[in-house]
Amino acid sequence: MIKWIKNFKNMISTQVGQIIIIVLSLVALYVSYSNLDVLPLLSGFVPLVLVLITVVGFALKGKLLPAHFILLLAVYRESGNGFINAVSSFDFESMKFAIDITLNMVLSFIVFVYLLLYVLSYLLDGKFDGKLGKSEVITSAVIAFMFFYFRSGFSVAVLKILPPIVALMFGSEFFAILLLLAGVIDVPFTFIDHVIEGTLFAQPISYFIFTLFAFYLIYGAVKALLSKK
Repeated sequence: MIKWIKNFKNMISTQVGQIIIIVLSLVALYVSYSNLDVLPLLSGFVPLVLVLITVVGFALKGKLLPAHFILLLAVYRESGNGFINAVSSFDFESMKFAIDITLNMVLSFIVFVYLLLYVLSYLLDGKFDGKLGKSEVITSAVIAFMFFYFRSGFSVAVLKILPPIVALMFGSEFFAILLLLAGVIDVPFTFIDHVIEGTLFAQPISYFIFTLFAFYLIYGAVKALLSKK
């Protein structure tokens, strides 16, 4: 089994891998669409677009490992957990699942398994060639990590910062900054929504502090991206 997993990456040619990444990215975009109001929709849709630009960008450069890894971490990481929770929710007394198992859930789980196997094939084979060199973006990543940590907790901060770190490990400061931007780009849409709904001043002072800092991070990220064009 271990040998099969190690060889899994060799079953996927570069061209096939690129097609898979593009298809999975388009599927993620389609699934993310909902009938929400414009601002709530954009607050989730725009960050996803930035992530998928990074993923497809890596794939088109022939760097399939970071493309798969970032797609797994940033888009499909909950698919495995969701499916397992649904399957294990079966109740013998009622002979029913407490959580409905949908086709979308099953397909997302298959994608999760595929992405995980691809990444594991490199890790187990010792061919994970990413390394974290010196970069000014690391400082930005540390600052962003502290922001995520104080705003949402340690686990969220780790999940937010891992994709940019992976991008840096595979030599792309531009994509790393894009992923850092994806972590905070929802803030302006939420802020505008509060203004329109008249709920802005019902928010605690912590909201204003974190929102101001998020705008600062967005400004820094956009400025850095423009400098690297």
